[in-house]
Amino acid sequence: MRKLLFIILLVFGSGVLSAQSIARQWNEEILNAIRNDFARPTVHARNLFHSSIAMYDIWATFDPNAKPFLLGNTVGDFTSNFEGFEASGDISEARKEAISYAVYRLMKHRFANSPGVEDIFQSIDALM
Repeated sequence: MRKLLFIILLVFGSGVLSAQSIARQWNEEILNAIRNDFARPTVHARNLFHSSIAMYDIWATFDPNAKPFLLGNTVGDFTSNFEGFEASGDISEARKEAISYAVYRLMKHRFANSPGVEDIFQSIDALM
């Protein structure tokens, strides 16, 4: 009975993991990188905020009803000019690619001097 339950959990559990959105997968990578870095709460809060903004703004650029947070807006004293663009091909795949590229580049920059840089970069390279 226990073996059967284990097999059922294994089969259905693997489907849940593969169904995670690209944003969820990159959030997991950021959390992994934070675990492998120095304890710097304010720096990592900023890292989480910036990655969230990047992912949301990219998602919003592909949605006709959503309004980006930073792109094409003024936040505080910072203005980000953005005219938009026409996506060709599959919107879902273009969104995944853009989100992946943005968070990948952010993490490459922010965690370059981390004590766990080898593990962090190996993990994000594999996801990319």
